[in-house]
Parts: sequence; structure tokens; C-alpha cells
Amino acid sequence: MPQNSIEAASSLHTIRDLVRWAMTRMEDSRISLGHGTNDTWEEATFLVLRALKLPFDKLDAFFDANLTEEEVRRIACLIEERVTEHVPVPYLLHEAWLVGHRFYCDENVLIPRSFIAELLEEHLQPWVQDPLEIGSALDMCTGSGCLAVLLAEAFSNARVTGVDISPSALEVARVNRSDYGLEDRMELVLSDLFDMPELKSRRWDLIISNPPYVTTASMESLPDEYRHEPTLALEAGGDGMDVVRRLLPEASRHLTNNGLLVVEVGDGREALEAIWPDLPLTWLTVSAGDNLVFLATARDLREYFGPHEATA
Repeated sequence: MPQNSIEAASSLHTIRDLVRWAMTRMEDSRISLGHGTNDTWEEATFLVLRALKLPFDKLDAFFDANLTEEEVRRIACLIEERVTEHVPVPYLLHEAWLVGHRFYCDENVLIPRSFIAELLEEHLQPWVQDPLEIGSALDMCTGSGCLAVLLAEAFSNARVTGVDISPSALEVARVNRSDYGLEDRMELVLSDLFDMPELKSRRWDLIISNPPYVTTASMESLPDEYRHEPTLALEAGGDGMDVVRRLLPEASRHLTNNGLLVVEVGDGREALEAIWPDLPLTWLTVSAGDNLVFLATARDLREYFGPHEATA
């Protein structure tokens, strides 16, 4: 940490002091948000409270608590790393929260975030009328395993599979699987989509995916914070659809007869519809709009990809 920051930190004593100082440093540095917080107030309070292992929804109870010199120095170092190196807070703390669930994360995985999580909170109703009827579910491109954990929670009868191409990502997913006690219900498979032999003949009642969908051009303009995330989990070619192009035809063969596919594509709706203009898709409403996540049925996928899959 720079000497002037060490000197500034030495005069801080309370959580209030640290939050105020963190906000000032963040505002001065023009950091980019988007990894779980909406403004520098949320960013600062989350960093300070969780660095102290305190609940971030109990700020009033701890705001004027005095800290030790070591605590002040340690948190001041985290604040400086956030503003000078633009490291996202979840990587600094190895902790991210998604729909009220805590997940371990590091720079081997995307920081947990997906609009699919909102849909799983509602058990994908009305598309899934009885959550207990989902006996098998797959999270393709599982990364940290956060959506796989939420799948297991939303559909208590389901055996859950998480698939990822990155061995390092699956190590993170194993931590989260263990944290939620799901070793007996969640398997993790290293595979490039459905390429591994153990997946080729299997079908699932529900497949979800938050695959890479950032275009090559957009990658070049991403804020520094996003450059700490693995490129493999973000970039997907000129139109952002490199992975989705493969995923949909393959998924049509891996769904049960009444199965459902749910995929997040960010701002890729136009690119997706340019590839398959006549493919029946239902765009689902999430907090950021109704053009980000789509649902397709097994029947529609098979009818569409059956006769001309090779040219899709």
C-alpha cells in the first residue's frame, strides 16, 4: 500500500471512518461497479463489513465500533487494492452473494451473477408447474457452481450436474458444493459442452446455461474490473454466439421429452435471432428486462434442429 495511504489509514478508528474513507477513494478513482453493488456506498459497506466477517445488513449495529490497528491496516490495504488495481471486491474477499446465497469465488471463475438465479428463486414457474417433477437438471458452463447449487435448492428431487471446460473452475465449484452439503446430489464434470463420453447418451429434464456471450469487440472495451475475470468465461467470438451456436443443437438431443432449456445471452438476442430466425423461443422477464434470458422446449428444439442441424 502506498505510504500516503498508510499514513491516512493510521488515523482511522471505526467502521464509519473506514467506510467514509473507502467511498472517497472509490469516487476519486472512478472504479467500475457491476459485481453485486450499485454504488460506492454499497461497495464500501460490503467490503468493510465482510472483511470483518460482519453481516452487511446490520450496519447500524456496528457502524461506530472501534477497530484494532491491524484490522484498520488490513482493510485499508484491501481498499487500496480495489481502487488502484481495480480488483473486484468479491475476488478480494473470496466471497460473492447471489439471491441471498454466499458463494466462494476467485479469479478462476466469473464472479457469481446471472439473471437465471432470479428465475430459479421462482422455481421457473409457470413453465415448471410442479418443482418436484424435475428429477434431473444440468448447469452447462457452471463456473463457480452457483447456479447448480440454486438448481438443487429449487428442485429438491433433482440430481444436478454441473459441467465446465475449466478444471480450475470446477475446483471452485467443488468448494461451493461442499459448503452447501450437496456432494450426494451434485456431480461436476469436466467437458467441452457435451463432448465427454459420460455425457453423450444422457438426458435431463432441465438444462440451464449462462455461457460466454461477450463479443470480441466488447472485450476490448471492458472496464479493468472485468479483465480480472477469466477470458474463457466471457469471450464468444465476433457476435458473442460461438458457444450458443453449439449449445442449442446439442441440447436438443440431451433433453427429456418434456424438457426445458433456459439460456442467458445478455445483449445477444439480435445475434441469436439472426442465426436461427424461425426458432421458437420464449424470452423471460427478469429484473433487467425481457431480452436477456430465453426458454426453449425440447419439442421445439428437436423439430427445428432435426432436419437441418448440420447447417444451423
